[in-house]
Amino acid sequence: MNITIEIAGTFAACRQDGVEALKVPVEDFLSGVARLREYSCLPEPIPDGVRFIRSRGEGTVLVVEEKPQLRTVQWLDEASPVPYGNGATYRTVRLAFPFIVIAIAFRGGALTGVQQCFYRTGPLETLDDELLLPNLYNVSLDAYDQKCWLCLANLKTDLSRMSWNQKVAAIRAHIWGGGWNRSSEVHEGKSYWSVMQGVDPRVGSLARWQDASRSDPLFPLEVSWKPSGMKLGETVDAMLAKVAPPQPAASAASLVQALRPPRPNSKRKLLGLF
Repeated sequence: MNITIEIAGTFAACRQDGVEALKVPVEDFLSGVARLREYSCLPEPIPDGVRFIRSRGEGTVLVVEEKPQLRTVQWLDEASPVPYGNGATYRTVRLAFPFIVIAIAFRGGALTGVQQCFYRTGPLETLDDELLLPNLYNVSLDAYDQKCWLCLANLKTDLSRMSWNQKVAAIRAHIWGGGWNRSSEVHEGKSYWSVMQGVDPRVGSLARWQDASRSDPLFPLEVSWKPSGMKLGETVDAMLAKVAPPQPAASAASLVQALRPPRPNSKRKLLGLF
């Protein structure tokens, strides 16, 4: 099969074995090509803390890095009458954390349920950086085909109409302003808090974690957190593939579909600069 594209004047023509399959204005041709491209940009300033961006079509994965620091959080009380939700009781605790990597996949600017949370003991530098397992409630083990699924189920705000800076701010506020509880144990089977307490005596219990945090706020950088077996790049690629699968190999049919202009009443939203 021989496919040629000819641009003459204000029109682009696609020919298959010498037969014209489609002829469209050049501007529609360029729009079609743009929809097939992967790009790494946002149509506005990049939010603080975002280290990497990968996009394809309407799908975007943001990689947010949280710096090591002491944080005041709400942690489920051991005497709580219920494991989560209405009636759950919490303790206000001050805990030290290492670098935290939060990767979130969006489609059309909205959450997709594809989001993960990892630890690191150093800042992100490349897509080949290794990711470590966290020790957190609300981060589930191998749930929904994701190694470290981060629960954002109670984030009810519609993020699709927000700016990217507002989206990231809303997610941060939800993660650090909400309660860490046993929801993942009930709904997904396990959280990393329940399986990672033996990684280091200093995080073997909530009380020990608090004591170690008071003594040395940077101690989490010395903990031998278990490796996830995943690198950042492959993790982001897999997440992006879930919300915006790669286009199939070029063919006459796929090329014609890519170049076909949207219907006049189409409400498709193109994310990015295109």
